[in-house]
Order: sequence, then structure tokens, then C-alpha cells
Amino acid sequence: MMLLWLLACGGGEEESGDPTCVEPPVVTWDSYGHIFMTTYCVSCHSVYNVDHRFGAPLGVDFDTEADLIRQVERVRVRVIEEQTMPVAGGVFADDLLLFERYLGCLGE
Repeated sequence: MMLLWLLACGGGEEESGDPTCVEPPVVTWDSYGHIFMTTYCVSCHSVYNVDHRFGAPLGVDFDTEADLIRQVERVRVRVIEEQTMPVAGGVFADDLLLFERYLGCLGE
């Protein structure tokens, strides 16, 4: 809940046709996306990790928002719909909800 409160206080000045992208909690790369990817993804999916990727294909990296945008539909399927990533699971329900909101607002 503290995370939701913190996100509700950040930013939100962007113009958008979708009110969920500008009303609290506002989730952007800086306020949430980068935190999610660092917490759950880049330990295997990073350009800086070439030796211990635990099966993550080379070139499927999420160090930047641009990296994520290039593969956003596949990420949405694996993380939100199928929940097969991360492999070990363990994504909190609140994190999944916020990440889904963030993915929905990409490109707004």
C-alpha cells in the first residue's frame, strides 16, 4: 500500500486521452517501470550480464525503456497474461497490477 501512496504523489502532468495514464497512481518508467524491471527482470535480461543469464536469450534485455518497448507485447503476454516470467515467479499482485497499468500507458 505504501508503494501505491508513493506513486500517487508523483508526476502526472502528461496529456493523455486515457485518464488511467494521468490519474494517481501514475506509473512511468522513472516512477515504476524501471523499478519493476530491475526487481524482476534484469538479473537475467541485461546487456551487462553475458555469463549468468539462466536461459534468457542474448538480445532480450530490459536495461532501458526502449529495450522494453521493442518487446512490449511479448513482455505483456509472459508477465501479465501467462505469468511465466520471471521463471521463479514471486511477483506481488500489486506489482502486477501497476506493471499492467504502466504497459497500457506506454506510447500515450
